[in-house]
Amino acid sequence: MKHFLYFLLFTFTINTLHAQHACANHKAKYFNKAFAKQSALPIGYVPPENKYDLKFYHLNLNVERNTRYVSGNVVSKAKVVVASLDSFAFVLHQNHTIDSVYVNGAKRVFVRQDSLVKATAGTPIPLNTIFEATVYYKGTCPSGGGAAIGDGYNLGTSPSWGNQVTWSLSESLVAYQWFPCKQDLTDKIDSSWVYATTDSANMVGSNGLLKNVVSLGNKKRYEWKSRYAIDYYLISVSTAKYRAYNLYAKPQYLAPDSIFIQNFVYDNAINNPSWNTQKTALNKIKQTLELQSKLFGMYPFYKEKYGHCMAPLGGGMEHQTMTTLGFFEFELDAHELGHQWWGNNVTCKAWKDIFINEGWASYCEYLSHQYLPTISGTTASSKMTSVHNSVMMQPGGSCYFTNADTMDASVIFDSRLTYDKGSALVHMLRYTINNDSTFFNASRGFQNAYKFNVASVIDFKNYMQTYTGINLTQFFNQWFYGQGYPTFDVKWNQTGGNFILQSIQTQSMPSSVPLFITDMDYRVSRTAKPDTVIRLNHGNLTENYIIPLSGTVTAIAVDPSNWILNKTIGPVKDPSLNTSIGIEELDLATVFVGPNPTSDVLNVYLYNNEKATVEILDLNGKLISTQNMDKEAQMDVSKYSNGIYNVIIKNNQGEIIKTSKVVKN
Repeated sequence: MKHFLYFLLFTFTINTLHAQHACANHKAKYFNKAFAKQSALPIGYVPPENKYDLKFYHLNLNVERNTRYVSGNVVSKAKVVVASLDSFAFVLHQNHTIDSVYVNGAKRVFVRQDSLVKATAGTPIPLNTIFEATVYYKGTCPSGGGAAIGDGYNLGTSPSWGNQVTWSLSESLVAYQWFPCKQDLTDKIDSSWVYATTDSANMVGSNGLLKNVVSLGNKKRYEWKSRYAIDYYLISVSTAKYRAYNLYAKPQYLAPDSIFIQNFVYDNAINNPSWNTQKTALNKIKQTLELQSKLFGMYPFYKEKYGHCMAPLGGGMEHQTMTTLGFFEFELDAHELGHQWWGNNVTCKAWKDIFINEGWASYCEYLSHQYLPTISGTTASSKMTSVHNSVMMQPGGSCYFTNADTMDASVIFDSRLTYDKGSALVHMLRYTINNDSTFFNASRGFQNAYKFNVASVIDFKNYMQTYTGINLTQFFNQWFYGQGYPTFDVKWNQTGGNFILQSIQTQSMPSSVPLFITDMDYRVSRTAKPDTVIRLNHGNLTENYIIPLSGTVTAIAVDPSNWILNKTIGPVKDPSLNTSIGIEELDLATVFVGPNPTSDVLNVYLYNNEKATVEILDLNGKLISTQNMDKEAQMDVSKYSNGIYNVIIKNNQGEIIKTSKVVKN
């Protein structure tokens, strides 16, 4: 989900918010109301609706574009997961009247306590038995908040086009405001039908495929069916005077077939010249879908569709296969499309794991700018600069929160942390892996391993760690669980054939992370030579590096590609720096391995003039090459396959004096 501020309504807030994913603001306003009663539940309480595993929903509803009133029935099919089930439990807002509840075809007695409803099951239903329950209800859905960016079921009029619209928006725990349901992220429904009957002037958009439109006098019933697993909050209905605007994407892995992109656009807008700018943006979704299918694997719901329903909200909500959004804009469209993988195909296991959804969907904005620069309208570099600036507006803040923290919307849906820091974290993980082929293969592998399921941040970390062979504990401790960011005060000098670099790190929240251990890139400019980028590990508060380098150094740039969340002081040339400072003070730069990445030659320098042995191993630990050295060695790696290799330098006593991961590309 991504939400922008309406300019005319919220001009007074613009100067206090930086690059806001403004859905965070609305979530902060409404989220606590949805959780207020949950916070009073006893420790260890198990909701009675968790005694069954949902398999199927059939929503058969009457809806209109100009009222919150909803009526109809919802059929649930589920499997018993306890020894025996004596009642069918679900939640439905008190605004709705329940006419009747049927379990396995028989009308049952039910009781209500606030929003929790329990209907007797008759004869207890045994373990692993499939049963069916139908709830008949009617009522006017509540207003005044409850959902992430509005109400569970919304009513509004487009300020630009005048169209009346009703639309659902169930994130995070307010689906119960418009239909009887079970609100459990870990219980995905195997398949779903949404039948919506409405005035014949309207159209209704929803999940899956539109299988039929049935005329019923002056009304029509739109019959949507999906055979994909779906979480409760991603089921949707949007009703308005729409007209269809259809597109087709052609991902490379699906050729010669295509993916249907079905868009329901306001009838007042679709042929209006004033809508042409948005139409141009919408047309770009074809390339964006093709790109994201290439990066993350085939669009998960390609056998059905992707699409959009317009509604007067200030952003978008990633309803599965048919996003609901207020307008079409390249970055917004890329974000919501990214959710179809990150949030819909793989859903956060708990709301505290929302990094799986929002961190990745936000990074999809960056990736779309990076790989589609001719149509994006901005550069990937400027996008990441904006993201970093947003995160560093305050000294602290973490992507991690406890179960108790999930009661606070300002934490869960914080624009600066959940969205922007989450996006920056993915970017830094990509840098840490240091090989795009490995990074994207791992991302695709994760999507496949958890497809149509849920995953926690720990699941994600463990998967990426196993796939890449990189221990990511330190990385997540610093950037996900920890708070703040580093600042690097950088000075440099050149004496003889040596380039000397000093970097002193301070932290914005040293009580949380006293030292960010990270690699950093330094771009060195020299006269009559091309610029070179040197990657160095920063593992101490003060680092002194001594690197043999020919040519006259003219300028230094720190983190020139903006990989790491950081601030920089300098860099400035300091004539007092010399080789004795680096060796006598810290003796940390006794070995240099580079360039990294490399395509042909790997240079190893040993500054203490000792003899040593260099070993190159693949990530499986297989010894690829070994070479004895005296002060320096040149190793030809051009014949090796592209990938990551471990380089180990041992002294004459066989002790390891340095290990380094090197990328061959």
